[in-house]
Amino acid sequence: MVTGPMSHASPQVATILLVEDEPLIRMATAAILEDEGYRVLEGRDADEALAILRANPEISIVVTDVQMPGKIDGLDLVRIIGQEYPRIQTLITSGRASLGDARQCGADKYLPKPYSASAIQSAVFAICSGA
Repeated sequence: MVTGPMSHASPQVATILLVEDEPLIRMATAAILEDEGYRVLEGRDADEALAILRANPEISIVVTDVQMPGKIDGLDLVRIIGQEYPRIQTLITSGRASLGDARQCGADKYLPKPYSASAIQSAVFAICSGA
């Protein structure tokens, strides 16, 4: 079961894999989510994300950008997660992909970029609470 952040009186901490190639966005988003009580692992691209997923079975949520270096983009990453890790919830963040793109690849949530701290907090909490 996926649980919410500690600041919302949750008994467990969700582990999030944050996949973002822009270092400043990745660091800022990780800090926002860690401040909410989540455990955050960070990946720079889809290949690194897949390696982190294999090594960390406690991951319950993947937050991914769409456009990243490498052969696999965020939409394909979400498709792979859906096939290989169906229990993991996914959130796509993008300035170019649409809600329709996110739905088509099977993402649980979509958040347009640029996003605020409160928007990422709310989107992740919605996933944790099943909303």
